[in-house]
Amino acid sequence: MKHPSKRNAGPRARMSAVIPRLAAALAMSALLAACTVQSEKSVKGWLVADPTARHPILVGSTPVTLDLAVPRGSYGLTRNQTYELRSFLRRYREKNEGPLIVGAPSGGANEIAVMHAMGQLRREFTSLGISRNEVQFDAYSGGGAGSAPIKVSYNSFAAQAPECGDWSDNLASDPKNIPYRNFGCATQRNLAAMVANPRDLVEPRGMTPRDSQRRDVLMGKYVKGETTIAKKAK
Repeated sequence: MKHPSKRNAGPRARMSAVIPRLAAALAMSALLAACTVQSEKSVKGWLVADPTARHPILVGSTPVTLDLAVPRGSYGLTRNQTYELRSFLRRYREKNEGPLIVGAPSGGANEIAVMHAMGQLRREFTSLGISRNEVQFDAYSGGGAGSAPIKVSYNSFAAQAPECGDWSDNLASDPKNIPYRNFGCATQRNLAAMVANPRDLVEPRGMTPRDSQRRDVLMGKYVKGETTIAKKAK
């Protein structure tokens, strides 16, 4: 007995053989499409952002104030107040952040004592190289008080560190190979705590003047035809 060949099979038989293949192809396409959509989602937003963008350091300006009490009948600042003022002004010079504001009480019972103290302040400014253009003098009402303080202040930049500790991701299973939420946060937080001048995170510092003495030495050697490089220690 002869069996009918596949070539002689009817349309229904051929259709029955094609349907499973089509179903398998459609299922595979659906799986690939699902993977594609998931991959597209994983490359958006904070997932691929730089740690400095995911965990930014916020830099703001905050006032730093020194109150110098000047009692009625005194002849200016005390020795301790002078030391405190010098330390305050040195910190201001190191940061170099805008004008120095001096608020002096006016109309109070200690007005004469304030005048003596203001003379001391100006001498301290000069000794530390603070020019008049850097200082802004303001007057405020002493209100009849006998010891209204002289207020010396300036605005200082402060760095606010990001909050860390989001360990919601399962680091043991990461088939996508993308950064986890807390990645880079500790580095940013440590940088905010260690930076000497947060203003450096906003803009670069200006160039400092070159050393005139070193310049003269190099120019003299150049004219004589001598080497201008510094000798290295052995």
